[in-house]
Amino acid sequence: MNPILALTALAVVAGAVVAVSSRDPRATILGLAVVLIGSAVVAEPVPTPLGLATRFVGAILAADLLWIVTRERPRSGVTGAVTEGSRIGWPAEMLVGIGALVVGYAAHGLGAPALGPALASAAGFAVAAVALTATMTGRDVVRVGLGCLLLVDAGLLVRTALGGTPGDFEQLISSATLVVLAGTLAALAASARADGSGGFAFSLDRARRHREPDAHPLDAR
Repeated sequence: MNPILALTALAVVAGAVVAVSSRDPRATILGLAVVLIGSAVVAEPVPTPLGLATRFVGAILAADLLWIVTRERPRSGVTGAVTEGSRIGWPAEMLVGIGALVVGYAAHGLGAPALGPALASAAGFAVAAVALTATMTGRDVVRVGLGCLLLVDAGLLVRTALGGTPGDFEQLISSATLVVLAGTLAALAASARADGSGGFAFSLDRARRHREPDAHPLDAR
């Protein structure tokens, strides 16, 4: 086992846990950046410099798009907003990630010959398991969106484990997909933050709580 690859895979899992469990947007985006950058390195052989550069630039751009929306801007009157955070706590998220890490390592290849490292499969399973808790139980735009981003990244990790190191063009497509998803999430987060609640809660839920009934009783005659 390559120790550097193993440490990178553990860093990816830790970043996913931070991304879904922290309520501070800065820590959340930092965890996401660690996942997106580290995922490109969990491969044997290591991708070409062009492929790595493509994934690194995409990861930084995706994180920057989310940072623009979530950061505090005192001059514009925009105060800081927290996200929902994990509903089961970071220790439970970490245990979920470790359990999925072991399962992913043992299930390398999914019953078929695999061309990539088992650590990529382990990291992919762990990131997917952690992301599912955010996607299925999240109640704000940022939390659910981050879960979806992490699920896509987990799929890329499992693809590396099954098919080997992606080529430069595939790295470009993967990077573009992540950036587009991050941009969509940033737009939705900006809309949720501008609806008057000051946070990232779903606007539909807020509207339902304060919406007047459509039907009104007829005046008695």
